[in-house]
Amino acid sequence: MRRVSLLLAVLFALACLGASRTASAANATTPGWVVPGADDDNAVVQEKLGQRADTAVTLYGEDGARLRLGELLTMPTILAPVYYSCPNECNVLLGTLAQVLPQVGLTPGKDYQVLAVSFDDRETPAMAARRKGDFLNTMPADFPPRAWRFLTGDEANVRRLMDSVGFSYARTPNGFRHSVVLIALTPTGRISRYLYGIRPLAFDIAMAATEAGAERTGLSVKRAIALCYTYDPQGRRYVFSITRVAGAAVLFALALFGLFLAFGGRKRGGPGKPPRA
Repeated sequence: MRRVSLLLAVLFALACLGASRTASAANATTPGWVVPGADDDNAVVQEKLGQRADTAVTLYGEDGARLRLGELLTMPTILAPVYYSCPNECNVLLGTLAQVLPQVGLTPGKDYQVLAVSFDDRETPAMAARRKGDFLNTMPADFPPRAWRFLTGDEANVRRLMDSVGFSYARTPNGFRHSVVLIALTPTGRISRYLYGIRPLAFDIAMAATEAGAERTGLSVKRAIALCYTYDPQGRRYVFSITRVAGAAVLFALALFGLFLAFGGRKRGGPGKPPRA
């Protein structure tokens, strides 16, 4: 029995080690989806689930009005860090939002809202208003404009906001290095979920908004897929990791085998019973 106990202890330790490594991979600073070349510390997302965004920052609305973030968070909010002059990834992300927001199944402006915030302090409210018009013109006419704000800000306030939600970026000669992510905020400003990638799904947005409305934190998409996928920085996508899945399966099988050794002998009678004549 001591051997069985020792075996189970070893299997438990191995399982814990595998789980910790998986968790480390899920919480690592590898970005969930990045623009080409954005593979350094200036373009990662440090998840801060459950922590508060800096709601004291001041931003500018499309009309140039000064707005405090805390005053805007009257409902579950999807924060989209972008810059409006981005010709590629941010543009695709905003275009995808224009397509999927009418499919979310919740009431925009009541059950949730979207705040696109430019991290380029050189961009103006007039530019934000033009980009907002471009995307709203592709959406159903009944989608309320106030449910999707396009905001700008000065360098100090924008940096404070992005730092508070764990979003890093760096200016380059041709634009910015940055990750592509949506961040769900609760009405009290807590970070509820991260959604990675340039093509978010309506279901993911609905789930994130629902959880944020209940002041709950959810498993980020990065953490979920990190259990079975590894990030390919060259292909800019997650690829299925057969090694990681096979390793988890082996640990699970070993644990079952250990349980069989521990309890199988008891069902057959154990060493204390005399043999039958």
